[in-house]
Amino acid sequence: MRKNSHSIRIKIVIWAVGLSLVLALFIATTSYILSMRYLKENQHQSALTNIHVLGNNIDSDINTVMTFSNWICLDSTINNYIQYVDENYAKDRILGRKLSMLTWNHLNNEFNIVGVRNYVDRVVISTIDGGNFLQDIAGGGASSSSNPPQMIMNSDFYNSLISSPSFSWYGICKNPMSKSGNPPIIPIIRAIYKADSTEVLGWVYMDIPVSVIHDSLKSFVFENDDALFLTFTEGVSYRYDGRSFVKASLPADLVTYTLPETGWKLSYLPSESALKARMKLYLALIILIFTVILFAGIVLSLSLHRIITKPVSKLIERLDQIGLGDFSRDPSIEWHNELGEIGIGINSLSQNVSDLMEKRIFDEKTKHDLEYQVLQSQINPHFLYNTLNTIKWMATIQGSEGIADMSTALSRLMKNIAKGTESIISLKDEFALLDDYFTIMKYRYGGTIELKYETEDENLLKCKINRFSLQPIIENSIFHGIEPKGSAGKIVVHTYKNDDKLIIDVTDNGVGMTKETIDDVLSGKAKSSNEFFKQIGVSNVNERIKYTFGEEYGMHITSEVGSFTTTTLILPLKYM
Repeated sequence: MRKNSHSIRIKIVIWAVGLSLVLALFIATTSYILSMRYLKENQHQSALTNIHVLGNNIDSDINTVMTFSNWICLDSTINNYIQYVDENYAKDRILGRKLSMLTWNHLNNEFNIVGVRNYVDRVVISTIDGGNFLQDIAGGGASSSSNPPQMIMNSDFYNSLISSPSFSWYGICKNPMSKSGNPPIIPIIRAIYKADSTEVLGWVYMDIPVSVIHDSLKSFVFENDDALFLTFTEGVSYRYDGRSFVKASLPADLVTYTLPETGWKLSYLPSESALKARMKLYLALIILIFTVILFAGIVLSLSLHRIITKPVSKLIERLDQIGLGDFSRDPSIEWHNELGEIGIGINSLSQNVSDLMEKRIFDEKTKHDLEYQVLQSQINPHFLYNTLNTIKWMATIQGSEGIADMSTALSRLMKNIAKGTESIISLKDEFALLDDYFTIMKYRYGGTIELKYETEDENLLKCKINRFSLQPIIENSIFHGIEPKGSAGKIVVHTYKNDDKLIIDVTDNGVGMTKETIDDVLSGKAKSSNEFFKQIGVSNVNERIKYTFGEEYGMHITSEVGSFTTTTLILPLKYM
């Protein structure tokens, strides 16, 4: 026997280390994925919390400005000024100036009370054509040294904002009051309508310095590669780098918070470098876990190598000895573990092989003795049917035709039994066997029974059928049907085909059978009527058909008590 201990050892090492490696890789990969997901979710949640706080601060400041602009648009004093200032100046310049001063004081008081001076640098209220206006500056005082309405009306944002029915945000713009455009502002322009009308009388302008938003974002700590974006409702976006806002397009993977009052969006792009720095610690831990699992796998493989290899080598050595003919018992391989059970099995197998060899020798000797005895006591079938032929000729000479016919039939039956070894024969041959059998039964019952064949197609006689299938059915018809009747009876064997099936109906006009009797006959519980073959009955015929041709074939019995019994055989339409 070839030794394979080395391959077993290699397989143990490969499997142990391989499984450990796969397990380590799986745990490491899963840990890495979960860690990255946790870090990203944690970073996302932290960023969302931060921009939520920042956004609410900005939203609160801007909402104060929006509330003040609403007050200006709805205030009756300002509305009265816008509506009548041109008329007053036209009638009396002093009257016009008086209206302007009263309205400006009213505006200035509200400007101071609501506390928007920290968020608005300049407020300008103007008639629709810019001919008359009021101006209030956060630094204090009303200035009219220039023409602010005309500067505002010439700006890029004026037409877009004045035409909007509600608040509209143009974004961060150049300051129209400065030639350099600095400092940049966020402009608000609202139309002032005549009371209870859609007629536009004038407009109000306010500029929000970008420094207001800068102040709200001072507490935000920037990493090297993160970024903060501010997007206005019109879709214009700006990137904040900690010092200024620069117009930019939005990248992917942003954490965004929408300010509830203004509709602005504050977006944060998390720092990749910060994420990688945190991930280094997790990677170190994952590598440690991977190393520990792999090391444990190597230790396990070495332990299995030591624990299993030596006993397996011992078992292989013992098998080699058995292969060389040593069937003695070896107690050294019967350890107290699973391999010991294999050793016990090998010893038992060795003993059984030894016993079997001795028994085989004994059985062979016994078989030869029995064969010799059977040979001595065997009756030659040819001698038997030759003797029956002699009886037939003697009966013929003496004029006993019945004895001659029975002897001939029995002789042919014995000859067919002695010669025939095929289990499948043609229907024609089966009918010939049935004729010989029925000849004997007809004389037995004094000629009171009759057998008739009805074959729709002579080619059906070439179909295959199990040998001695019809004899038990005919005998069952005689035993259960005609004999209890106590008078002459008739049996009809009707053969026909149905699609690809051969159908044989055996019908007798006997007393019939109850359902219970039919069930007993088919199951083999009924008392056997077969005197010719003691092991062949109706149930045996059914089983042989199913075994030979398949479960869809077989037989069934229909009967009417006092009238008839029909046994139907269903066979495949196969020709010899």
